This record gives sequence, structure tokens and C-alpha cells, in this order.
Amino acid sequence: MMDSVMLRENDLELIDALQLNPRASWAEVGAVLGLDPVTAARRWKRLVDDRLAWCTVALGRRQLHTMSVAFLELTCEAGAANEVAEELARQPHMITVQHIAGSYDLWTIAIAPDLAGLSEYLLSQLPRQPGITRVRTHIATRAFDLSMRWRLRVLNAAQAGRLRPAPNRHAVTRPMDEIDRRLFVALSTDGRRSFAELEAELGLSARTVQRRINRLVAVGDITFRCDLARRLAGWHDSAVLWLAMPDDHLESTGEQLLSWPETRTCAAVAGPNNLLLTVGLHNVADLHELVTRLRHEFPHATIVDRQMVLRQVKLYGRVLDQVGRWSSTTPLDLWALGTDDPRPPP
Repeated sequence: MMDSVMLRENDLELIDALQLNPRASWAEVGAVLGLDPVTAARRWKRLVDDRLAWCTVALGRRQLHTMSVAFLELTCEAGAANEVAEELARQPHMITVQHIAGSYDLWTIAIAPDLAGLSEYLLSQLPRQPGITRVRTHIATRAFDLSMRWRLRVLNAAQAGRLRPAPNRHAVTRPMDEIDRRLFVALSTDGRRSFAELEAELGLSARTVQRRINRLVAVGDITFRCDLARRLAGWHDSAVLWLAMPDDHLESTGEQLLSWPETRTCAAVAGPNNLLLTVGLHNVADLHELVTRLRHEFPHATIVDRQMVLRQVKLYGRVLDQVGRWSSTTPLDLWALGTDDPRPPP
């Protein structure tokens, strides 16, 4: 398939439906799209078989706020960037890897359950990886979103309202345990895996699996996401922007940026450039209009740097080809860098 081939309108509608509710039944999806469940399931299978779209699990907002997140800028030896990117993409705690244009060769997102585990990786493990000559680390102090709420926005408001899952306000909040984490890793390869499949893999009853997933979603420990080969939907480019602003504007600015259709990742970071923003673009020229809009709507912010993404290598557990189709899956274990620190969380 060539890059010039675009996804069809009915494909985009189906993907948008699953971005709203990635584990919706085919009866629910079909009712909104005017399809019978068998047709909806068949169309999704074709997209998955062609590696054009996929569903996976992600950290929910509550759990994300307990984790340590680092944005890494890496410089590589001449000619080594591809090999370094491929190795980083195989690491289960690395959710994003991409080549960027600018002072650094690669830009990545690493997640650990605590700062001690993340520090051990950054200070002891990463420097020993061949091909890396320099690493600049930015620690997130508040992750507003890590490309989990972005959607195509093809469906109208009425259709979207019918698909959004109803909140469960009676779920019991507790720390994620080892079984929850194993469930997360299993779902990272396919967010639509059936309860029966998970039962066989995890040694739990299907009812127990269902109960755990429902509770984890309800309390905000996990969520689900649906993504696609974005270039084939008209989102050909992306960029990383670094902004500086007074700290008392960070929260409101980050929350407002979440409503922008271009926003992918948005986070407050420790350092003078204290807001990170990654954006999707229909083409490179759109960056100038977006920067102008940023300056107009957020006059308190200074855009310190901007870097175009040359190629996305990994996106939340999926290794991508040059068009953006997924080529392989790396199970995500975001607790792999844990230190088993007995101290209770703050």
C-alpha cells in the first residue's frame, strides 16, 4: 500500500467509534453506524489484518499521576540512530520512540512506577546502550495526556454521546496489584481481547477478568485507546514543541490544550521549558498557523523550541513502518523498572 492511499470514510467512522469506546460491542458500534454487528466486525478485522488500525490498553489518568514519566532527547553516533531506535522500541517501559529533526536524533517517552526505578534506568542502564552519545532528560511533573484522548472526530455529537461508556461511580479504589499488572500487559497486545482469551492466558475466570477490567476503568487506573496509520487519514506530520510560562498558568494551559484537535501529548515538566506539547499536523506548513494560534491564545507562553518528527518508530507498544502501519507488537510492562520500594506512595 502506497502512502497516497487514504482510508475510506466508513473506515474512519469505524475507527472514530472505537476511539470513543475501544471495547464497545459490535452491536453497539453497528447501531450507531447503521451497520449490522457482523459487518462492523468484518470491517474491523480487515483494518487489523491490513495493520491499518489497532486497539490497546493505556494508563488511566489516576494511575498515570502515580507513575514517573520522562521525555528523553538522545544524540546518537553517526549512522547509529536506526539501530538505537529499534533497540529502544523493544523495551517494555518505552511507550514512544521517534526520529526528530533538530539538535537531537531521537525523542522518546519512558515510564516507571517510581522515580527511583526511572533514575536507575537513566543513570545505569541507558548510558550502556551502544550508539548513544548524549541523553537529555525531562521529568514530567504533570502528564495531562499521553496521546490517549485524541480522536478523528468524524462522528457527530449525537453519535459520540451514544458510544461513550457510562461512568461507574461505585467502583472501589485500591492500588493495582500484580494480577492487575499482568492483565495490563496482556491487553497491551490487543485491547479488544475477549474475556475468554484472557482467562486462558492469566489463569483467571472470565468473570474475574471482566470484573477487574471494569473496576480498573471505572477508577481511572486503565483506559483503552484505538489508533491508526495516521498518514492515511490525512495526518501526515507531527512536531514537538517546548513552551515556557509562569507556573501558575501551567494547569489551565495544559487543560485547554487538550481540547485542540492537533494535541497528542501534553505535560508539565521540571525545568525552565516547563510545558511539552506534541501535535499532529496535516502537513508541515500547518505548524506556522498552529504556533500563531498558540501565541494568540496563550500570550503568557513563550515557544522556546520546535522540532519536526521525521519518523514515528513506536507508538504505545506498536512498532510502526514508514507509512504508520503497525509492523510488530511489543507488550508494555510499565512496571518493569520498579524498585519494590516498601515506602508508601506520597
